[in-house]
Amino acid sequence: MAEQFNFDKMIDGQKEHYSDNKFLDKFKKFGGGLGYKAMHAAATLFVALRSPDMSKANKLIVLGALGYFIFPIDLIVDFLPLVGLTDDAFIILTALGKVYLSITDDMKLEAKQMIDSKFETSK
Repeated sequence: MAEQFNFDKMIDGQKEHYSDNKFLDKFKKFGGGLGYKAMHAAATLFVALRSPDMSKANKLIVLGALGYFIFPIDLIVDFLPLVGLTDDAFIILTALGKVYLSITDDMKLEAKQMIDSKFETSK
């Protein structure tokens, strides 16, 4: 017998573990250490989370990944040089792979613009 999940209730409860401000603070502080691909993946997930077109099941995957990224206790401590963000990058890239078919070109572009504005890049 399949369990019925109340996705609305799960998504509404996200504020206990995730907030846009916490994500943006961590992204600005540590995003450069993720490497460009993982940083773009994190920004894309952030943009996708706000999309009304993203399914609730996919939003839960995204919330889990972004929640892990902002969670202060990791498997590998974030401030360690070279390896500190490895687990975060892995989680983010895995989540992006799971929801990739729901990601639009507009979401990717908005994510790139977000990176450019946060890190003042000129690519």
